[in-house]
Amino acid sequence: MATAPLDRRPAVSGILPGAANVLVSFALSLSWGIALIVLVSVGVGLIPVFGAGLFMLLGVAWLVRLVLQAERSRARAVYDLPIPDLTTWPTQPADGAFRRALRPVTNGEYWRGFAHHAIKMLLGLAAGSAFLWLASTGLAGLATPFTGATSFSLLPAWDLLPWWAFVAGVLLLALAALEMWAAVLIDRSLDAAMLSVPAEQLQRQVIALADARDGAERAAEAERQRIERDLHDGAQPRLVNLAMTLGMARAKLDTDPEAARAMIDEAHTEAKAAVNDLRQIARGIHPAVLTDRGLDAALSALAAQSPVPVVVRVDLAERLPRATESVAYFVVAEALTNVAKHSHATSAQVVVTRAGDRARITVFDNGVGGAHIATGTDSTGLAGLHERVRSAQGTLSIQSPAGGPTVLTVELPCAS
Repeated sequence: MATAPLDRRPAVSGILPGAANVLVSFALSLSWGIALIVLVSVGVGLIPVFGAGLFMLLGVAWLVRLVLQAERSRARAVYDLPIPDLTTWPTQPADGAFRRALRPVTNGEYWRGFAHHAIKMLLGLAAGSAFLWLASTGLAGLATPFTGATSFSLLPAWDLLPWWAFVAGVLLLALAALEMWAAVLIDRSLDAAMLSVPAEQLQRQVIALADARDGAERAAEAERQRIERDLHDGAQPRLVNLAMTLGMARAKLDTDPEAARAMIDEAHTEAKAAVNDLRQIARGIHPAVLTDRGLDAALSALAAQSPVPVVVRVDLAERLPRATESVAYFVVAEALTNVAKHSHATSAQVVVTRAGDRARITVFDNGVGGAHIATGTDSTGLAGLHERVRSAQGTLSIQSPAGGPTVLTVELPCAS
């Protein structure tokens, strides 16, 4: 699918904001940089004291993480770069408190950000020091002719006459502006290289989102057709038959009350069957048990209705996001329908787990195998399932050799 090239921002959004940003880095290098060195040194020194230094170093690491997030916000505001926030790491069922605290400050993203922060402070220290010396010396040179001084000492053993000092001041101020302009360019390039999302990755994300949107549209159309078919084949003919039966009963009320009563009883039975059909269709759209009691209860209800014995294991510390739960439910529902219709299996198993920001759903059966993703009228339903998973930016894989067994694996993003 062809896509338009991504918009590229100008090299510098503005010299004055960029210069202020460089000077902020200079100030941080003199204050925060020194404080960080002191805190780390104290933490290392306290490690032998019952490990107290480890907890202090962990606290310092989290403090640094806050500073790194502020760095990203500052770079976005000054240079208008596509810089994401630091990743929020989800907890895992088996994680202890120390591991949960450690994960966000021991990953590659954190250390890459820390390296960027250190380089940025060194750049700020060098650029800020040079700029302040050039600017202050240039201003002093400019003022020399007007202060009554007879000479101006530019460097040791290099004295200038007042008007030569004025010329030197102009040159030094121009050099200070040039130096700051170069520092801003370097600073922006550093932020873009180490913090921003690469253009190629943004392009891939755009393509993936467009693909997911197309998949969602196809899945919605398939769902609409399924509901239409269920209504046409189930509830609609029952309701038509109900209306006809009631009409005949009304015609016989006066002439043959007994026959009318029998027809009313028949209509009552037909009405209950139609209500049950409508409930089944509503359950197919979104089951109430999924909303009220979560994925474990909803999948257990599915397993109880399956003609093939199914074991369900849901290993989740907390509920998944609602959209992810819905897709996971329909993945299992369609998979168990396929097992019952096509696999000739005698048992099946459903396992739901979560690893980081991905939910994994695995459906296993001991049937004859041979399942594959197909399209057309002979499709076993896996094609529609694949579209639904793709619309949620998930992945689906199936292993089903001839003779079985079949293992269907789906991974879904579940970041809140």
